[in-house]
Amino acid sequence: MFERYFSGERTQMPEPETLLSEYGRLAYPAGSYFEYSNIGYAALGAIASNITGMEFGVLMTRTILEPLALRDSFFGTNATRLQISAVHYDGSDNPIPYYTTSTPASGELYASAHDLLRFAMFNLKNRLKDQSWILDERWIDELHKPVFAGPSGTATTFGWFSGRTKSGVPVIFKGGRRPGVATIMYMVPPENLACLVLTNRSDNREFALSLCGQIVAGFLPDWTPPTEDIGPPSGPFVATPNFAGQWEGTLMGGGANMRVALVIPSSGTAALSLGGMPWEKVTDMQSEGIAFTAKSAGVIESADAIRNEATTLALKLIAENGKLVGRILATARKPGTLLPYVLTLNRKSEKAPN
Repeated sequence: MFERYFSGERTQMPEPETLLSEYGRLAYPAGSYFEYSNIGYAALGAIASNITGMEFGVLMTRTILEPLALRDSFFGTNATRLQISAVHYDGSDNPIPYYTTSTPASGELYASAHDLLRFAMFNLKNRLKDQSWILDERWIDELHKPVFAGPSGTATTFGWFSGRTKSGVPVIFKGGRRPGVATIMYMVPPENLACLVLTNRSDNREFALSLCGQIVAGFLPDWTPPTEDIGPPSGPFVATPNFAGQWEGTLMGGGANMRVALVIPSSGTAALSLGGMPWEKVTDMQSEGIAFTAKSAGVIESADAIRNEATTLALKLIAENGKLVGRILATARKPGTLLPYVLTLNRKSEKAPN
C-alpha cells in the first residue's frame, strides 16, 4: 500500500482507522505466504496510539528517539524541523515536494546518517554513555530473531531482514525505497560493524547498495551481501488442475465490492474481467512457489483507484481448499502509487472456454 498526499491537495490522508477498515483484509491464510506490508505497520501504529493515547510520532519521539539521544531524527508531523530536511529528487533531478503517505508509521521518520548509526550501535548492544537502555538485551535478540524464512535463507524479523554472507557471517539489514529516497543499512553482529548509505533520489538504489558494499568490504574482505529476496523463485507458469479453468468471485477493498471472472486455460492466453466489463488479456504469467502471478489491466470501482488512474494490475493467487485466493495490486501513472485489493474466486468450470 502506497499513496502520496501533497500539501494543498483536496484529497486528505485517511485516518488509520479508515485505512484499516477499507484495506485491512487478509489476502492469504495466515502463515501461508509472505509479502511486505505497509498496512501491517499502519495497524501496529494504530494499536500503539490507541493503547497510549498518543499520536504515533509523539509516542516514538518520547519512547525511542529521546532516550536514545537521536537528536537529528524526527517524524514528518514536525513541520518546523522539516525545513532542515534534504530535498527529494526524482530520477530526472526534479525536486519532489514534501508529501505524506497513507501509512505514515511505515516510513515517515526523518533521520541523519549519524543518528541511524547510533541506532545501529544500540541494536549491536553497544551502551553509549548518553543513551538510556530502553530494551534488555534479550528483547534485542527477539527483534532480530527470524520469523519467516525464505528459500534463499534470508528471513524477515520484526522490521529487519536477516541473512548470511557466502562465508556464513550473519547479517541484519534493511533497505528503504520511495519516491525521492533510496537507503540501505547493514549490521554484522559478530564484527560489531554497521554501515549505511542514505540518498535523496528515487533511482539511487543500486548506488547505495554498491557504495555500502565497498565500505564494508574494506573491513571484511570476503564480504558478500545477503540477498534481499525472501520469496520463492519465479519460473514459467504451468496451469495445473489447481489453477486451470473458469473462476468467478469478488474483489474487495478500498470501498470496492466487484464481481470478478478469470479464465486460465491449460495452454494459451488467460483473461480477466472486472465488474462485467470486456475481457482483458492476462500476461507475464509466472509460478512463484505455490503462487500464480500475472499482469493485466482494468478499472477497479474504488475511489482511490479511480482518482489515481490505477489501471495496471498485478495478480498473485494461491490455491486454497478448492478456491483461488490472493490479491490484485493496482498501480498508476503517478510514481509510487500502489493499492491492494483482495480476491476470492470459486471454480465455475474445470475447463476454460475455447
